[in-house]
Amino acid sequence: VPILLYHHVVEENRDSRYYVSLKNFTDQMGLLEEWGYSTITIEKLVDLLSEGLQIPERSVIITFDDGNLDVYQHAFPVMKERNFIGSVYIVANRLDSEGFLQVEQLEELIENGWEVGSHSMTHADLTKSHAQVRKEILQSRLDLKKALGFDVKVFAYPFGLTDPYITKKVQDYGYD
Repeated sequence: VPILLYHHVVEENRDSRYYVSLKNFTDQMGLLEEWGYSTITIEKLVDLLSEGLQIPERSVIITFDDGNLDVYQHAFPVMKERNFIGSVYIVANRLDSEGFLQVEQLEELIENGWEVGSHSMTHADLTKSHAQVRKEILQSRLDLKKALGFDVKVFAYPFGLTDPYITKKVQDYGYD
């Protein structure tokens, strides 16, 4: 299953790999739709694999790291128009901060089939200090659960970095 990772969807092109223009994003989603793809979440993929069930053909997972507000403002409407869902990974200490997603916006995404996961407490490189792992992995999950009213089951490693200790702790702290 292809997993597409985004950070920002913005109106104008920016010279950064973390930004995609609204036009390019819209074109990409249009191609996925034209090619017959349908979206699933990471949690759905984990469930299908765990239960030994068939993964629907032409499935794709669309993820957004960091919980940036422009995901709600730009990506969500484009995806909703195509009946696509996504997975958004929240840095817990940024929730309800300026420029980032608010609880009400996350609730609307969830109501529309989106998945919310943790992207740690502060977006620290967990491989550099295991001393903060409990706070970064577990506390972020607890804070998101308190804010959203449900158990967060998925975790995206900051910077995509992990090691055996961190991977084990993610499982120990209740993530799928």
